[in-house]
Amino acid sequence: MSSVNQRSLLPGEKIRVLVVDDSVVIRRLVANSLELDPTLELVGTASNGLIGMQRIEQLNPDVVTLDIEMPEMDGLETLRRVRREYPQLRVIMFSTLTVAPKRRSRLSLSGPTTMWPKFPTRDRSTSR
Repeated sequence: MSSVNQRSLLPGEKIRVLVVDDSVVIRRLVANSLELDPTLELVGTASNGLIGMQRIEQLNPDVVTLDIEMPEMDGLETLRRVRREYPQLRVIMFSTLTVAPKRRSRLSLSGPTTMWPKFPTRDRSTSR
């Protein structure tokens, strides 16, 4: 296990984020969103889990965003490896797919992970 993400943030220090997604469009959208927040720093991107694991070691992010469906190594396998090799690393899962209960339970067993849809739907019953 390496010293990835063994640091404590100091006041004014940015949160370092790595975006892992096979879609160029989604990587760009997430990157653009991150760049709007002065407390966040995009340190890199990766198009699949294999590349993402290499970038974690190289870039030492504080947070990784992961797509679930990707070629080479999908997000769930990447998450398992992240939890084994970098248990302190924070992960946010993004997906355009609905997560089935079986997959959702596998995510919850993988340690603290946040799950967000890439394109949230608006609940019209609560809108005015």
